[in-house]
Parts: sequence; C-alpha cells; structure tokens
Amino acid sequence: VEELVSHGYIVVAIDQPYTAAVVVFPDGRQAAGLSVAEIQTLVRPSYGLAERVPVLNGRALQDGTIIPYLAQDVSFTLDQLSALNQADPNGILTGRLNMERVGTFGVSLGGIVAGEACRLEPRVRACLVMDAPMPSDVVQAGLQQPSMWITRDAETMRLERERAGGWPEAEILAHQTTMRSVFERLPGDGYFVQVPGMFHSNLTDIPSWSPLWPTLGIAGPIDVERAHAIINAYTLAFFDRHLKGRPAARFDALAAQYPDVRFETRRP
Repeated sequence: VEELVSHGYIVVAIDQPYTAAVVVFPDGRQAAGLSVAEIQTLVRPSYGLAERVPVLNGRALQDGTIIPYLAQDVSFTLDQLSALNQADPNGILTGRLNMERVGTFGVSLGGIVAGEACRLEPRVRACLVMDAPMPSDVVQAGLQQPSMWITRDAETMRLERERAGGWPEAEILAHQTTMRSVFERLPGDGYFVQVPGMFHSNLTDIPSWSPLWPTLGIAGPIDVERAHAIINAYTLAFFDRHLKGRPAARFDALAAQYPDVRFETRRP
C-alpha cells in the first residue's frame, strides 16, 4: 500500500464483515470477526475443498461460500468512490479520482476476493492476486483483464508446512493448479511470479515485526527485506503498465535484478 501511494496511486482498503476484527455499519449494527477456522469453513467451498454448504448466522449461504458476498463489497466501494468523485462532501476528492484506471489486489483471502471481484466487475482494469487459490467460477469463466499472480512454488509451501504447520497437500494442490489454470487461459496480458523461499506471511508486513519470525518458521528462508522489495517492485510494475501505460520493458529489468524469481508472462 505504501509503495503504491508513494508513486501517486490512491489506495482504498476494505474492512469486510466477519473477516475484520469488528465492522460497524452506519446504523450502529456490528459484525464481529470470525476465527480463522470459521472463515476457512466459509471460504474453502469456493475452490472445491468442502462438501457441505456452510452456514453463517444460522442460515446456509445461498452461493455455497462467502466469497461472492465479499466480492460485492468491491463493487459497492467503487460506487462510493464514483459518488465522491462527483461530489465529495468534504471537497477533497471531487474530480480527483480517475475511475477509468482502477485495479485491485489482495493477499490470501483478499486474493480470493480480488479474483472473484475481477470476474464480476468490468470497472476493474487490472487484477493482482497474491498467494491465493482461485474460486471455481473464476477457473471456469476465466478473467478478461490483465492479471498477475505473486506466489511461491509447491516445495516452498511444503517447507512452510514442515516448519510452521498447516498447508495440507490438498490445499497446496488447489493453490498451484487454480492460479495457473486461470493464468494460462488469459486472453490478454498475464504474469505469474513465483518467489522460492517465501512463506505466506512474507506477503504481509508481519515478518518485519520481529527478527525472530524466520527462526520460528513464521517467515520463510528468504531475506525479509528482499521479499518485501520483490513484492513491491512487481506490484508497482504491474499497475504502472496496465493503469498508467508504462513500458513493459520494466519487467525484463526486474527479471535481471531478481534472477531467483521465477517469472512467466503471457503477452498477446
């Protein structure tokens, strides 16, 4: 977020009901965040790792997963931004938002939501997914806009399982196959970035909180600052290319700068 903002982008973050600690609605109602296990129960059916229809607040989710509901928040947010661009009550954003150049990105659950939002929302012109399986309907329908995936290889995911737990083989398979399936069927520009040695938390700022995290297996063997620099560099290059029309040659420079990164591209 800070990297994009420092280059002139306006970044809007969404605290989504049940996934953030507490969401307070304008009428005073509150939606408390669920535990990781509860959220996984609501999310995993979206990419085929559950058989039963999940239940939220005593009601079965009509779509069989919470993901389509969370994806609607992206469209709602774009509606609110369009309204602010027309007439911001505070006079700050009126006429300052280019709604023709909108991208979205997310890590983990946020990446799943981003993929679904990109399938549903034509106003999103560039889609960045970080280390997240793609929902089944995204795999089936594909994505139309330029898209990038930043993730790691299956062996690194297995190494993370050995050191920190989690990541059963079915989850690893879902991550690897669904992301690549959508990438390989893109009708236009696409990028697949794998960073060996990067654990799931390296896609967040958690490893920067303490130098002990790599020792405890929470962060991967890759240098924390190097992982952060790689993510920032590829994120900025992607949005600069497809929202600002900057030259694609920057990706070639990044490939030379970070030779350990496995970089694949699709260019029509």
